[in-house]
Amino acid sequence: MDESSNPQIALNDEERFPLLDDLSFLNKLRQDEFAPKFNFKSGDRLNAANLLKVKAHKKSYYDQKIFWTEGSSPIWLSDYLQWCVKTVPFYQNKNNTLESFSTIAREDIRKHPHLFVSNEANLAELLVYYTSGSTGPKLDVLFDTATQAKWLPQIESVLEDFRISIKKGKKTTAIALICAQEKTLTYASLSTYLEGAGILKINLNPADWNQPEDAKKYLEKYNPQILTGDPIAFTALMDLEPKLSPSAMISSAMKLTKVTKNKLESYFRCPVIDLYSMTECRNIAYATEKGHKVIRPDLYLEVFDEHKDIPLPYGERGELVVTGGSNPFLPLIRYRTGDFCSLIIENGAPYLIDLEARNPVVFFTKSALKINNIDISNSMSQFPLAGFKMHQRKDKLIQFVGYSNEIIAEEIIAVLNGIFKNDITLDVNIQKISQNNTVEKTQYSSELISN
Repeated sequence: MDESSNPQIALNDEERFPLLDDLSFLNKLRQDEFAPKFNFKSGDRLNAANLLKVKAHKKSYYDQKIFWTEGSSPIWLSDYLQWCVKTVPFYQNKNNTLESFSTIAREDIRKHPHLFVSNEANLAELLVYYTSGSTGPKLDVLFDTATQAKWLPQIESVLEDFRISIKKGKKTTAIALICAQEKTLTYASLSTYLEGAGILKINLNPADWNQPEDAKKYLEKYNPQILTGDPIAFTALMDLEPKLSPSAMISSAMKLTKVTKNKLESYFRCPVIDLYSMTECRNIAYATEKGHKVIRPDLYLEVFDEHKDIPLPYGERGELVVTGGSNPFLPLIRYRTGDFCSLIIENGAPYLIDLEARNPVVFFTKSALKINNIDISNSMSQFPLAGFKMHQRKDKLIQFVGYSNEIIAEEIIAVLNGIFKNDITLDVNIQKISQNNTVEKTQYSSELISN
């Protein structure tokens, strides 16, 4: 994390947790003999009014999930557009119909972040997050405390489909975000929404711990109910062979292959849920056999042509576009995600079909036959890869870097040769996963320009 991205204003614990009188469990998490060298302090800052907002949001949208049907729009959309036009400078001088809005992109937010802030937003509650920059320059994303805390009802909504609930209370660790990076913020915190339950963010890098075995001992001692992270971090955690009993693991940020998912589920004996989310609007959908099932009734999803400002019919593939959310610092109307899929509605629920994160990339054989990256993604799902990158040079050589602790280079070469009709030169490198990885999230790139 860049030094300039570090928080500039320090709060005390009473300000971080205004509704929690007993912070003894927080102190226990921080001061445990096996605790990591935490480098940050975090809290949800929820007061009574904002806690009510979070609970009301859950009741309105998640207790009964009512989406929309083909040919119609959500019941909340008209009021939302009217509110945006009235209070958000970027959307002024627009009509109150969705058709009057053109799509917006990441660069609009980067250039004019202040224009997306509603004049009803409470600046005293401003929180700033930033995206990793894996698909471009880093982007500051603004939230308020209530919007930030709503990620928990979103997670609960996913877990309900698996008949899993999060136990509340000040004596339990609800969620641990697992990282395996060279450097990241780490902290112990509490959730006011979960009645004082513990929230951890830890990094498995041995440099973050006093003793090499402390990471395993600390996690075993507090045994978080839910583990979140990416496939790299989960694979690194599995290599430590901890004795944990999570109710579920939620993977995001990178593609989760079927083999890696199966290995994690076999070891941890719980569902491993592949979640699709974005910093700009948080959680959106999770992977099923049918496609990614949408979990957010407060988001309206459309699919647009990649190059033209034209919405596509249901079932046609294009760029996913998002409208909605409940963030007064960044209300979204037709925001291009940079991710590609087709959209269908089945049994009242929207599904994202063949979701591919970020721009589709076309690769070429030596004889100029086009190869779609979706075919590559599907083929890589059979391998125990926690992540991979694939790049084609101007001379058409394919460079493949995979992250796995198993010897699978020859198998991957064989599969890629099959996809490319044995008409390609390959450079395949499988890198071992450790507890302090430096991994770029962008999967596909090419120096060749396709029309």
